[in-house]
Amino acid sequence: MAFEVARDNQTKFSNWLSGNRRIIRGGDKLACTLFSGRFFDQPGVSSTATLAYQVATTTPVVQGYARPGITRIYVAPASLGIARESDMVNRPTRSDNNSIQCQEGVHTKDGMDDVFEIDERFFASSLRTWPHSSSTQSFRRPGEILQNNDVGNTWLFQAEALSGPLDSDADVNASIFVRTTDLVKIGVLEGDWAVASEPHAGGSRLVQIFTADNLIQTPGVVLASPLLLHNVSYQKWVSGCMPILLRASPFGSCLPSLPTAATMTLVCITSPVSSNRLYQPLYHHALKAYFEGKKSLVKKDDLIAVPINIDELQDTDGMDMMSSETYDCYDYCYRCVYLTFYACTAIVFFAISHVEYSVVADTEDRFFDFYNSSRMGELGCWIEPSATTVIQTSTKHAVVPDASRFLNMEFSTNTMKNIQELNYSRNAAMPILKLQDLASVIITSSIIQYDLCPSVLLKGTQGMEMSSAAHHVALHLGLHICEINCYEVAGESGVKTEGILRANFEKASACSPCMMLLQNIDAFVQTTQFLDEMKENSIVHVLKECINDLCIDWKCSGFPVLVVGTTCNSEQIPSNLLSVFKQEISFPPPTEVERVNALNLLSEDKLFTQDISFNHIATQTASFVFEDLKEILSRACWNATERAFAEITDFIPLNHHISLAGFPLSGLDINYAVQQVRASYSISVGAPKIPNVTWEDVGGLAKVKEDILDTIQLPLEQPELFADGLKKRSGLLLYGPPGTGKTLLAKAVATSCSLNFFSIKGPELLNMYIGESEANVRRVFQQARDATPCVIFFDELDSVAPKRGNHGDSGGVMDRIVSQLLAELDGISRSQVGADIFVIGATNRPDLLDPALLRPGRFDRLLYLGVSDTHDAQFHILVALTRKFTLDDHLVLQDIAEQCPFNFTGADFYALCSDAMLKAMSRKAREIENKIDDLNHSAKVPGHHYPITAQYYLGELSTASDTDVRISQQDFEEALDALVPSVSLSEMNHYAAIQQKFSQQG
Repeated sequence: MAFEVARDNQTKFSNWLSGNRRIIRGGDKLACTLFSGRFFDQPGVSSTATLAYQVATTTPVVQGYARPGITRIYVAPASLGIARESDMVNRPTRSDNNSIQCQEGVHTKDGMDDVFEIDERFFASSLRTWPHSSSTQSFRRPGEILQNNDVGNTWLFQAEALSGPLDSDADVNASIFVRTTDLVKIGVLEGDWAVASEPHAGGSRLVQIFTADNLIQTPGVVLASPLLLHNVSYQKWVSGCMPILLRASPFGSCLPSLPTAATMTLVCITSPVSSNRLYQPLYHHALKAYFEGKKSLVKKDDLIAVPINIDELQDTDGMDMMSSETYDCYDYCYRCVYLTFYACTAIVFFAISHVEYSVVADTEDRFFDFYNSSRMGELGCWIEPSATTVIQTSTKHAVVPDASRFLNMEFSTNTMKNIQELNYSRNAAMPILKLQDLASVIITSSIIQYDLCPSVLLKGTQGMEMSSAAHHVALHLGLHICEINCYEVAGESGVKTEGILRANFEKASACSPCMMLLQNIDAFVQTTQFLDEMKENSIVHVLKECINDLCIDWKCSGFPVLVVGTTCNSEQIPSNLLSVFKQEISFPPPTEVERVNALNLLSEDKLFTQDISFNHIATQTASFVFEDLKEILSRACWNATERAFAEITDFIPLNHHISLAGFPLSGLDINYAVQQVRASYSISVGAPKIPNVTWEDVGGLAKVKEDILDTIQLPLEQPELFADGLKKRSGLLLYGPPGTGKTLLAKAVATSCSLNFFSIKGPELLNMYIGESEANVRRVFQQARDATPCVIFFDELDSVAPKRGNHGDSGGVMDRIVSQLLAELDGISRSQVGADIFVIGATNRPDLLDPALLRPGRFDRLLYLGVSDTHDAQFHILVALTRKFTLDDHLVLQDIAEQCPFNFTGADFYALCSDAMLKAMSRKAREIENKIDDLNHSAKVPGHHYPITAQYYLGELSTASDTDVRISQQDFEEALDALVPSVSLSEMNHYAAIQQKFSQQG
């Protein structure tokens, strides 16, 4: 009913939507009533007379005003199946308070947070009696404050690290955040002090309890800063989750009675940043700002993390020699500017090695044992800037917690986002898990006795984020990172390269435990493989020597250095350089399902129209890696912004107008972005993609179509038929005269079966360097494996795979290419990875091919594509070629087909249609010229300049009939008279003989 009312009252309905400055947003539900010929708002569906509508989508922005005459409104009935809100691709950016899960008996109400009942049990747990000591001693010994016989109501929680800084005035490194419902378990109110400890460990410390229901979704889980978890943990927590015990303290919300430290001694944890003198002024001022203006709670052996921005001093020298006036000015600027913007690019850690304090005076209290331990400093000490002297003495080696995300470190934010994309599935996460397992074993102290030199090589394609994976593992295990880009190290001077390598390895050893990351080790090969073989060997020798020195230093310090190399061209690395690395880990490109998961992660903060399908995008982006998917979404956002500016014509919008209104990404934006990214590929042999050729574009060849689909479509639709060892046919050879549609047919097969199409012309594989031609063949098949399901189409196959041994060539390169091609064909027919790879070859001369290519398991299905032998088949070809033409009403294509000889190929028919179109356009151009001449010879046209040119006429005076080009019967007949067949009758007889020869092999 609502649809019919809106359809019959279009103007009134449009005025109602446009009135009252109504903001319309996609997904909104609107209700109205029609009374006396006018639409009125209805707060809700209250009667059968209420008309209900839902805004399915808006474009080019998500929300805005509707204006009569400007906004086009389309109303569709609900029966068309408009996507439900749950089916839409875009995810809501705001939390939905109406859908809260009920957990552990907590009552929930619509639009409210967790509601729980506060009764006398809550206050009973808050005011419980603390146990008195059974000991006759006047004070407790250190470490006995939380013995089993003293534990009251202690609760075990799972502690996780905060993923970012919080907007809180409390000392985050002395605070634990819980759900409101968990306050009852601990027996505290928000802001009260509690005792935190690790199970089966003696150390305890005071922490302040706060609630964070918006960050914690599961009861029994608490959040704390990584530094606090590390300081509480006896095993020195680094990352992940850890169990923690919490119980209430008698202090409540009052300031605990703890001693104030008179002197605190710090030691700096060695790292690549802290060992650089250039950054010392930065972290000294950051350390001063860390304690300044607040009261901090610390204990002996605690770690302190100080964030700094090393970009401030990238181009500054001699900062340690600054004058006192400059020092004070810099200190003021640091506090005002640096702490305001909080830009963190590096972290420096300090450990508290010693704390001197005076015991707090004795207090008469019934909680004697607890107060006695607190005043003795066993639960921590206060650091006050006005009363505590901070001294930095030396340095030490230590494993540090992963505080990068907590301190909002810029590189870590991007790295962890990349790691989330890499962990979209277990298959993609396997290389990271393997690297993490290897590194975990290496950092254990018991492995030193085996004299193992830890080194790992990460292999993958460009954009696989191998460096991000290495950074993730290093942060997860608490290792420092020393990073070298080998392209910056490898130079013309071998002595200089060796010196830089040795200096960096010495730096990594001084910063152990550490990960030495060598990016792009293939840079050493690219600069030396054709110049000096001895120089390459010297670099390999230096690398081996430096790794052996790391093992010696490991035995002395007890902290290892893990050497990790990355490369995107592992095939170019010689064996002696590969031997430097004891382990190799490959990063495979993502599969289609994994690309869908990656797109979901990348698009969490984006909106999409209802015509977007991530499955379709993943299918169109075969062999794309994560950087490519990011680039696609980035370009799509830019395309959507440009589209929004172009479609908004009533006023000139500003950038913030578009951002506030929101702009959804449409299918057109995504498709154009995919084309842009694909066009930016710098690969000589191209990249796989799904073509846009349908069977309507192919005329005739019905029998060949059926044979091809039987070979390719059957394994895809019914793979269970080949699960018991039955080998499928994966190779097809199309042969016949030139211009019979072999390439067009292969593209149509790929389109109809939704297969990626990888077109290779034979000469593209040839390379002047020895071994590169065979390497190109291997790369082609590897790219096809990365883009499965895929069709590899070899055009002009006879030019790259001739008979072996017939005639010599330069070094026998053609014979080696044929041998490599045979090996790859055998590989895809036997491996599980190649189950969805199909190879189609095309040639005009199958008699020139090497016979081994035509044996079973290779190109074992031969299909002949000849010319059309009936006028009916020629008619279907003409229909396919002219289906986008505007034909004259009196044109009969069947008559044109009757006049065509039987030696016309598909290319000849294409030339016939093109010539007919050209003649029709020429005729139309002559007609327009005659009209212009008539206008120029007649009276001057009012309001137009004289004489009238063709450009002016087409722009100002032309009508629809002037640009309507219709192809007539005469155009086709004239084109047919001038067309010469590309294949003569004698050549047709030759191809017929070839067909007869190879028909038994098909």
